[in-house]
Amino acid sequence: MPFGPTHSSLRSLAQYATQSFFSRIHIDGEEHVPQEGPVIALANHHNSAVDPAMLSCFFPHNRKLHYWAKSTLFKPGLARTILLDAGNIPVDRRTKDNQKLFASTFDMLKHGECIAVFPEGGSYTMPGLLPTLKDGASWAALEYSVNIRGARAAGEPEEVSEGSAKGKGRELSSGGEVKEEPKDVTICVAGINFTDKTKYRSSAIMQFGPSISVTPYVDEFYIDPKSAVKKLTKAITEALIKLTINAGDWDSLKAATMARKMLWVDERTIPLAHFRDIGQSLVDLFSPSSAPSPEKASLQHLLLAYSASLEQTGLTHSALAAGVPLPPTLDPAVPHPLPTRAKVLGSLMWSTARSLGTLPFFIVPLLVHLPIYLVGKWSLRLSALEEDKAQNKIAISLILALFTYFALFLTAWALLFLTPLGAVGAFAIVWLFAVYHNTLIDDNYNKFKTLRASWLVLLGIWAPHAKSEAVSAINRRHDELRNSAGEVVDKISLALGRQGSEDLDGGEKEEKVRRELIALEEQEGENAIRKVLRLRGEASKALGEFFNAEGQKELRGKLVGWGAKIPSATGLKAGKKEQ
Repeated sequence: MPFGPTHSSLRSLAQYATQSFFSRIHIDGEEHVPQEGPVIALANHHNSAVDPAMLSCFFPHNRKLHYWAKSTLFKPGLARTILLDAGNIPVDRRTKDNQKLFASTFDMLKHGECIAVFPEGGSYTMPGLLPTLKDGASWAALEYSVNIRGARAAGEPEEVSEGSAKGKGRELSSGGEVKEEPKDVTICVAGINFTDKTKYRSSAIMQFGPSISVTPYVDEFYIDPKSAVKKLTKAITEALIKLTINAGDWDSLKAATMARKMLWVDERTIPLAHFRDIGQSLVDLFSPSSAPSPEKASLQHLLLAYSASLEQTGLTHSALAAGVPLPPTLDPAVPHPLPTRAKVLGSLMWSTARSLGTLPFFIVPLLVHLPIYLVGKWSLRLSALEEDKAQNKIAISLILALFTYFALFLTAWALLFLTPLGAVGAFAIVWLFAVYHNTLIDDNYNKFKTLRASWLVLLGIWAPHAKSEAVSAINRRHDELRNSAGEVVDKISLALGRQGSEDLDGGEKEEKVRRELIALEEQEGENAIRKVLRLRGEASKALGEFFNAEGQKELRGKLVGWGAKIPSATGLKAGKKEQ
């Protein structure tokens, strides 16, 4: 089943789309993929159609990939022609005979082709891999080994030797034969990770680990097929876990992600070759199974609160840091007030000047691509599933981009008098225009986000505090404070994650409760922008304190070696001495 022009066209479009959507695409571990011979490529599947696009476009050695598709889709007609031309393999899931089920798969493997499978069975948004992977790839690999070695009677253990039943393994399901003796299949495992899988101009990483040989499982497969399949699937699962970021719960993953964004404010400075190790190290830090500590619990709470406040306002930490930077040293003993109106106004003027300074060079690409940007933003409404958002953005924007560039081509060609040479010139102009846009987009997009963040902060700082009901809450609980001060203090202490106050007498307890409620009143009275600024400062100080502690020396060294910017410890130590 050779690849036809449909496959080449789809692959070219997918490559253009992914390279336009992601600012950086990093491929690692290419040496683990053989340059020839049958391969079953396996990967995690958390980003819908983007995952097969990544695999197909950037698979090592420019090898082409086949994908499984339901046999019912291959009815005679145009659809069958297109599917086969694109390299898809029909799989009849209704049959219980695995040799028939995988017949087309075996044909491709005997020709030395590559087949891609997503063992999770579908695309999901989870904090890690699904607990149980599907066994389809393991069955296919082991059944293929039986097919090329020759069948045995069920339950008859015999020594499996390379080349036994020689010649029989060359047979194809169509009745023909391959010229050379088929080779054993190699299982290649890839982990696909994203800095932010739904965001335009984020980064994508595809890392290949050591390949898996099926030979150690073949003998057992003849005796106990299910046991051998489960063992091979377990080996695949372990390999995928080592290549992906896996958290036991959402809080650990979200806290780790927020910490990463604060340690690498500029995403472009993250060494993508170490992205998985960075992410997993931070996830392990906040994992419920790791050693607990009050400092870590407090840090995780602040990171989650800050992350939620950013989502509420539509801001990003990088844009906020560029528009309204924090003090260089975050001393927890020294209060850092919110930015003044004058400071924010100055930042806004500076951001505006920087944006306007480069805008003349980007105004034409901006106007041409503006409908594409807007349609991409609108596409988020098409699905509530996180794993579908990037797919929808890319697909709809790609269609509109093709029409846009075709219109540009016709316009340029018309200006060049519709001659054959003019067509070549028009194509070159459109291609250079696309390259020019992709070259300038990152810098201008970041400036736009910084400008937007500065405006939002300015409005938030100048706006009055939102009203709250904290004062009435104090009045409602006044009698409760007098009658059961100790119980109330314990409740508030528990809610705030603070120490109990068993040593305080009734009057001191009541005073502490009053102070806590007033603090809560002030926080409740904040508008969203003031809240995000306050939480940013608190989270940054807590992050600096935590990683500069003696107990985090090893992890701090690893993160700094990977380029993390941890707040200076100088101010922290000075602050402790002054207390």
